[in-house]
Amino acid sequence: MSPELHFEIVYENNLDTDKFARMFNNKAQSYKFYWFEAILNLTKDTDEDLTFEEIIDEMIYEAWHTVTHFHLRLGPTVNGNAENFLEHAINTLNSTVSDLSQNPSREELKAAIRSCGNELKRDKTRLTDYVPYKLLYPFFDTDGMEEGLSYIKKDKHRCLIAYMEKLSGNENLFYTILDGVSLQKKIRMNPYWRKFLIKNYSVIRSWVQYNKAQFLQDRNPGVPGIIYKICPENEDLRKLDQARNLWRTTVEITGQPIREIYTGKEIPLETLSIDHFVPRSYISNDELWNLTPMSKALNSSKNNRLPGWDEFFEPFARYQYYLYSLIFPTDISKRSSVLIDRFEKCRKNNVNAIWASETLYIAGNSDIQFMNILTHNLKPIYEAAQLQGYDTWKVNVNA
Repeated sequence: MSPELHFEIVYENNLDTDKFARMFNNKAQSYKFYWFEAILNLTKDTDEDLTFEEIIDEMIYEAWHTVTHFHLRLGPTVNGNAENFLEHAINTLNSTVSDLSQNPSREELKAAIRSCGNELKRDKTRLTDYVPYKLLYPFFDTDGMEEGLSYIKKDKHRCLIAYMEKLSGNENLFYTILDGVSLQKKIRMNPYWRKFLIKNYSVIRSWVQYNKAQFLQDRNPGVPGIIYKICPENEDLRKLDQARNLWRTTVEITGQPIREIYTGKEIPLETLSIDHFVPRSYISNDELWNLTPMSKALNSSKNNRLPGWDEFFEPFARYQYYLYSLIFPTDISKRSSVLIDRFEKCRKNNVNAIWASETLYIAGNSDIQFMNILTHNLKPIYEAAQLQGYDTWKVNVNA
């Protein structure tokens, strides 16, 4: 159940916010969310008419990270294949343009979209088949607008456009559609609705994203942290400093260097990074039981991929146990107060899973017990990430 959207301010021209709030009813695909969000973004900066193509290009930008980085499906699947033209357009663009950066800017991505006009034309055209018209359904679902409503129901788009041309403007439609050739059709925002969007931009964008997250969660069952995956990841949300300090402290108290589980190489402290065994883009947390030391260069090489389970889980788990055995040594007299202090600071942000705090990071686990607990809890997450489409990393030992 989505939260209701209420506005206490009465806007000019008696805008009907109940109709506005019903625009996302009856959705089988994610198109309505991305179409509306694109309009919201674009009208914030201009009061010019917007072509269908401009809006779709903005949709591709908004959904880019969700599809390429987080591997989410934007709509239902049929026989294991995506049946979503926006998702297909993004995958086509990603496979066609080889020199896109990992985190492209709006300008870079829009330039890439323009360079792939022919490759994307079919998907773009199909994206305009229904959503520009269906989004307006609530505004025609009223007395006196029955003719326009029938055109929407029957997908008679040219008739609908001709009908809108005859309207007085007092009907307070969210936008009207201006005829044109294919993707060059335009929408003209109602100036009162545009003012409404601008003044309530933050609230409306949050409302759209909440509804979009609910929809995507239903289409991606079992995927954690959907709410964090509908926009580019905020690096400031990562909580790795305490984990990094914990590993640094192991060097201080043992005199032993930190090594990479993937190459066996020693990691100089000045290049120490922390890697998520299962990519953070899937697991959406910085839990200690999924973290391992890594050099910055190799971490960059691994990027958003899974290490081979059969090859690397055992060394990963044994190094996890090495850290555990320093925190919870069999001989209590050998416990380091400095390391315990670092671990307790780390626990606050990096040990939140109940199974980890109650069964893994407790005194008394043997190496076999520790590794069995870790396997039991981490392997299903790893396999779920595989099913979501995460690639397997081919280790570059020279990185």
